[in-house]
Amino acid sequence: MLTFFLICLGVGAFVGFLAGLFGIGGGLIIVPTLVYLLPMVGVPDNLLMSTALGTSFATIVITSFSSAQRHYKLGNVVWDAVKILIPVLMLSTFISTGIVSQLDKSLSSKLFAILVVYMAIKMVISIKPQTQNNKTLTPLSSAIGGVLIGIASSIAGIGGGGFIVPFLNSRGVDMKKAIGSSAVCGMLLGLSGAVSFMRSGWNVAEMPEYSLGYVYLPAVLGITLTSFFTSKLGATTTTKLPVPTLKRYFAMMLIVIALNMIFK
Repeated sequence: MLTFFLICLGVGAFVGFLAGLFGIGGGLIIVPTLVYLLPMVGVPDNLLMSTALGTSFATIVITSFSSAQRHYKLGNVVWDAVKILIPVLMLSTFISTGIVSQLDKSLSSKLFAILVVYMAIKMVISIKPQTQNNKTLTPLSSAIGGVLIGIASSIAGIGGGGFIVPFLNSRGVDMKKAIGSSAVCGMLLGLSGAVSFMRSGWNVAEMPEYSLGYVYLPAVLGITLTSFFTSKLGATTTTKLPVPTLKRYFAMMLIVIALNMIFK
């Protein structure tokens, strides 16, 4: 248990920084890491993916809150852009996570990997200067985008930043403000997903002690103890480091994670 907890502290420090820097929830790193770590504490193989996803959503709530708080102080949250997106995201995530939690581990792992590759490609594309477009954020586009992002986030166990940021940016929201707004969306999306996974796994007898449904609390504590602080550092760093270069390395890492999930 001690080794497991110490690893979670390290994972939290890393994903927290990325959450603040890119407006993502960190689930892209947390989910595959937990899939390998959770057997150490007695989570059976058939429940690994559901527990990794549920636990990831729970950590996203705290990590994204810290990131969102910092972005709000920096003036990077556009409330008009997310007032429709947020409730749609929460509802679609809650419904779709109930379905995802029942999927076979092999299928959900491969779906996760496909989405990770997609986000890596999107991140690389976003590095290049974008041509001017006339797309605007309308109530209809927010509703449709919210449903699709909620479903995709449920499969990947993420706060949706990998989808929300490019979605908002493609509709005229400045990149930094898209990242800040994504952090707020991710916090509430994570809350909806965590509650849904708690409900789905509430009466599952095979789960180890200190679990709430498919959420393993020691992992949540270990990851968020460090991510709460490093996410603020990442948010501050957004304005100081060459983000395009970081995006390239992050995209490469995502592809490695995805390939690993597919072949394992």
